[in-house]
Amino acid sequence: MFTLFPVTKKLQPYISFYYEMKWESKDYDNGIREVILPSGKAFMVFQYEGRFRGTIYGQERFVPKYYTIGQQSSNYTVFSDHKTMGLIGAAFKPTGLHKLFNIDVSTYTNIPTDSTSLFGKDIQPFEVLFEAENEAHKRVELIENLLLSRLGNKEFKDNFIDVSIDLMHASLGCGSISSIVKKLNVSERYFQKKFKLMVGIAPSAYNRIIRFNNLFSELDQHNENDYRILSALFHYYDSSHFRKDFKKYCGEVPKQFHLDKFEFVKEAFVKNPIFLNSTP
Repeated sequence: MFTLFPVTKKLQPYISFYYEMKWESKDYDNGIREVILPSGKAFMVFQYEGRFRGTIYGQERFVPKYYTIGQQSSNYTVFSDHKTMGLIGAAFKPTGLHKLFNIDVSTYTNIPTDSTSLFGKDIQPFEVLFEAENEAHKRVELIENLLLSRLGNKEFKDNFIDVSIDLMHASLGCGSISSIVKKLNVSERYFQKKFKLMVGIAPSAYNRIIRFNNLFSELDQHNENDYRILSALFHYYDSSHFRKDFKKYCGEVPKQFHLDKFEFVKEAFVKNPIFLNSTP
């Protein structure tokens, strides 16, 4: 079950939305298993029931109970033997994590990292209250108050990285990075450096994710003809490039991919395309 929650006005420049996701193992043949697709967003996740495992630094281990993961350059698989799983997540806008916490977001790319160090002593009273709470909207409220404690007197200001992201979304990820750099009137080297610091991956990698996500959110029926038409519509020059991206982001080639196997992908990425292609 997937549920979206709105964000208070003060945090809207940094966070797109909150969400709750719940799983029951009876809906799966071999335990709970989910493939998480790259979405162009960073996430802060708070597990309140059960614990996911994943592959971190090449080893299978438990994902931190409260974790932050930056941009994903490829899909990421998590799994659990628990009968039920539940979590609340905060979906950050592309530069939101950097601006709220003043961190190099590239250090969080692809790796679910313990979030507790980002909050210092504030995490302890939060954890007591969060673990005692049973209602989703109140859990979200606790998370929001925790994030507001980091906001302080910060004032959100757009910069040329935010402008570049707007331009990528406007072109559905089909525009060139060189044309964007020309519009920004900055050197490409400086742009690349700042983009990776604030967003977490290279501009070209982010642009490809936006393109694929816009394509993915258009899929209604999963058959070969749909893929062929959509790949041409979104400027894939040939089917091999499209299949390569599809496997990188979804974990399987188009013919093997069956949406019904992945509850989170179906609920969050298809039924709620805001998860994938909402503009910054």
